[in-house]
Amino acid sequence: MNEKNKNLHRRAAIITGWVFTAVIAFFFLGSLIAKDRTFSEKENRLLEKAPGINAGQIVSGRYEEKFETYFSDQFLLRDMWIEIKAGFDRLTGKVESNGVFLGKDGYLIEGFTEPDKKNLKETCKAMGDFAAEHKDIRQYAMVVPNAVEILSDKLPAFAPAADQGKYLDALGKNLEGQGIMFLDMRGVLEKNREKKLYYRTDHHWTTEAAYLAFLEAGETMGYKGKEVEFEALPVTGEFQGTLSAKSGFRSGEKEELEVYLPKDGTVSAVVNYVDEQKKTASFYDTEKLGTRDGYACFLGGNHPLIRIETPTQSEKSLLVLKDSYANCYLPFLATQYRKLVVVDPRYYYGDLEELMQVEEIQEILYLYNANTFFSDTSLQMVLKGG
Repeated sequence: MNEKNKNLHRRAAIITGWVFTAVIAFFFLGSLIAKDRTFSEKENRLLEKAPGINAGQIVSGRYEEKFETYFSDQFLLRDMWIEIKAGFDRLTGKVESNGVFLGKDGYLIEGFTEPDKKNLKETCKAMGDFAAEHKDIRQYAMVVPNAVEILSDKLPAFAPAADQGKYLDALGKNLEGQGIMFLDMRGVLEKNREKKLYYRTDHHWTTEAAYLAFLEAGETMGYKGKEVEFEALPVTGEFQGTLSAKSGFRSGEKEELEVYLPKDGTVSAVVNYVDEQKKTASFYDTEKLGTRDGYACFLGGNHPLIRIETPTQSEKSLLVLKDSYANCYLPFLATQYRKLVVVDPRYYYGDLEELMQVEEIQEILYLYNANTFFSDTSLQMVLKGG
């Protein structure tokens, strides 16, 4: 290659490098400058807000974690990139897109990947340390298996999925050894596999599955769930969940969503959305049924802190540290506790110790789905006070 051609190649490489840098800078700066979105229609979920600068969180590493999630959620044209990838996956005949499998009998099933061992160890240690600091408070953990575990027979052939059950076994043993009672729901869910336990287009369990778990947990938590009779009430037949939006599969499919109401209609509650300074007498936000995020009809979606007061005869107070799987479960718990204090660590930045003292907490329930629990880092940060 003569000197002239070498110079041309060198210039082309420099120009390519500058163009690439300019594109990266455009998307980086654009993501920072563009107005933050609060909700993703494509993923049917709330997006992370810009975290406030706090010295304690910077030292603990929580600020960095929150900022990374925030930047990913607010990345310029994020929904477009998700849609492009999903469309490409469909064209190539794939049965998996964005971590979602095109399963049998109309099911979309979110896969399970092996958790980060260091993160899982730190979460379990934080829970154990917290239990040791509060030995006077009964503590329970319900980590609900996902459809990938209970409905594994509906996965497409040769679908690569880690063994969620193996990690649930190890988790239960670890937590029990630290004084936290593990509420294993695999038995009752597997026993009722013929029922609709998970939505076909969404990653959540159904209200029926939550009710079965509520009854199962009663013996350990010290209540008789069957003392209050419930009836199922379909509230929409137009529900389309997060997995359809995330994967692009079954985009036209709709399904039914139910709520369970006490037959005698006597149980009521005051639901206080603390950060939003809003109170209501219902667990349900029916306006959400007309939106893309239909599952948000339960408690209006996820909130940092909710205080629920009920007229039940019980004097017990329960702190629930949770993800969205708890949203359809809480109305059942409200029949057994005078007060529920509900914290979603993904959005909560308050002082948990102070909150527990003010609310005079007597029991604690961790309620997560397994996929979220094994990948989440916010719980350990809240428990550590970071």
